[in-house]
Amino acid sequence: MKLFKNFFFIFIMLLSVDNLKAQDKVVYLDVDFILTNTIAGKSLLDNLKKEEQLKIEKFKEKDESFINEEKKILAKTNLISKEEINKEMKSLQVNFQKYRKSKNKEIDDLKKKRNRNVVNFLNLINPIIEQYMSDNSIYMIIDKKNVFIARKNYDITNKLIELIDNQIKTVEIK
Repeated sequence: MKLFKNFFFIFIMLLSVDNLKAQDKVVYLDVDFILTNTIAGKSLLDNLKKEEQLKIEKFKEKDESFINEEKKILAKTNLISKEEINKEMKSLQVNFQKYRKSKNKEIDDLKKKRNRNVVNFLNLINPIIEQYMSDNSIYMIIDKKNVFIARKNYDITNKLIELIDNQIKTVEIK
């Protein structure tokens, strides 16, 4: 009988250890949704978008000026020699090639700036997420993109948006 009680006691203890392991929480969040729906994330994306729009407008103006310059040169075809036209067209092409290189460089710089600022934002919200993890005994957080199927009650995105909005109002663009 005593052996049976000991066996039963050990059996119950083993079951409770498994229950403790089952309490490890794994949740998921949507990082893109956090970026686009927090106050700081929205302001960051809006500022970056305004800057990109200004650059796009500048590029459009410059493109139109090259088109107009080409039209002016072609309008002179009956007035000046072919050699002069070829010389002007070559000069225009050289200038256009330089412009295209600088345009591509500016576009690459804009992409790098966007990525750098998004990473900066993620680094700012990381301590908030870590604190939330420790406060709620969460074992692991997975990005929603990597979740095939899960219950909605494991989605902590909206809770984190509230926390982030309470702690971070703006993000500087670097």
